[in-house]
Amino acid sequence: MQTLSSRTPIVASQHPLSLLARVLDSLAIGISLFIAVNITGTAEEGWIRVHAFYALLAILLMQFYAEFFHVYQNWKITNTFLSRFWMVALATLAWMFTGLTLLIIALIFDQSIEHLDWVLAGAWFVISILGFMLVRIVLNASVRFLRAHGINTRRIAIAGAGPIGRHVKSQIEDNPWVGYELVGVYDNRSHLDYHHVGRIINRRKQEAVGRLKQGLPVDGTFEDMVKAAEKGEFDVVFITMPMRAEHKILEITRMLSNTMVAVYVVPDFYSMETHFTHIVDINGVPAVSVYENPVSGLRGVVKRTEDIVFSLAILTVIAVPMILIAIGIKATSKGPIIFKQTRYGLDGKPIKVWKFRTMRVLEDGTDFRQVTKDDPRVTRFGAYLRRTSLDELPQFINVLMGTMSIVGPRPHAVAHNEAYRNIIGGYMLRHKIKPGITGWAQVNGLRGETDSLDKMQRRVIYDIDYIRKWSIFLDIKIILMTIIKGFTGETAY
Repeated sequence: MQTLSSRTPIVASQHPLSLLARVLDSLAIGISLFIAVNITGTAEEGWIRVHAFYALLAILLMQFYAEFFHVYQNWKITNTFLSRFWMVALATLAWMFTGLTLLIIALIFDQSIEHLDWVLAGAWFVISILGFMLVRIVLNASVRFLRAHGINTRRIAIAGAGPIGRHVKSQIEDNPWVGYELVGVYDNRSHLDYHHVGRIINRRKQEAVGRLKQGLPVDGTFEDMVKAAEKGEFDVVFITMPMRAEHKILEITRMLSNTMVAVYVVPDFYSMETHFTHIVDINGVPAVSVYENPVSGLRGVVKRTEDIVFSLAILTVIAVPMILIAIGIKATSKGPIIFKQTRYGLDGKPIKVWKFRTMRVLEDGTDFRQVTKDDPRVTRFGAYLRRTSLDELPQFINVLMGTMSIVGPRPHAVAHNEAYRNIIGGYMLRHKIKPGITGWAQVNGLRGETDSLDKMQRRVIYDIDYIRKWSIFLDIKIILMTIIKGFTGETAY
């Protein structure tokens, strides 16, 4: 006999506050245009059909860009100015892209640039941002008022007193404005049992758990929890047990099926290394990514657009210096101007990375030997190029061609990849994203020669950290840090 769980697909739900914010932001856009039309005095006919068309188009575009910039994801009520400012900043960023798209559409399909009503457009843009601010202030204040008076809160129970349960408990207690009230923690094992288990688990899992303490004091057994649920003492149960307790999790969910509480299972990711975690749907079957490219789909389109725009702008600026460098290479040594070296690119596929030739020899593949200080293979002019990273400039052509990105893990020689992939855990995860001209490791001082295992391990840690945290904001931060700190370094030979 099939159970409900085996027949019912899992779908993502959206927080009501997030949905309400979407609706109010859409109203703010329409109302802001109406106000702008009337206060600027630029539209003699007042509110006309074309304004309604642009308002509707702006609302649709705003919802599109809001998905990428996570304007409404994980919507929460916050009590800090910085968090509120960030929520408004994300909405403003999505609105800026919306405005740019509207401008392009207007220029292509509607009218020439000299006939655009810049006063009306500017007023609409500014008033809309003020509307976004007002929406967030009112929502924040309203929900906090209701929760302060015991309205719009949910009573929570935690099933599982291990490290996952401790993490969930800390999140609830540290963020009271989310509207959760912890009623009790239940488990058939005491917190002392978990401390004992914590001492004997292997080192790898201890590192995954991090600084979380192993156990929580419990308020009763799972049977006590079911009895409390039947009495209506709480509204929601979070099951926070490790994956190895699958049978116990199923048993608990069956027991709770005869009660009216909502049941959530918190995935156990502390026992494994993950970097970009999201849920995919396979015809109703949910799957959680463990190792995945963080810039696939729409994110990939945005990062590729970022690369094209930046690389074109930079190549325009460095075109003359590149010509002068090419002349210098030809004048000081024999050989080609450009050296193409095989490296691993996205998904570990081989690519040809372009560099200005700096050595008297052309080494590649398994014959490659890393450059060291005062290396006799390096030409005098080449030493200057390497020290200043000017030899990397042709890689902006790689970016334009799509084999590299401006920001990403630096590509290592094939010989290094083959040597370190079996020594450093997770080394090949660096290739889940396109290699970059500059990266998170480089702006944190890990540039140039990696003459020890420790240096390479540290570089890999930063590379994987970048993959976990990737965002367009992080890319811009790394680009700015590269410009400020410069491309030179003590280990750049």
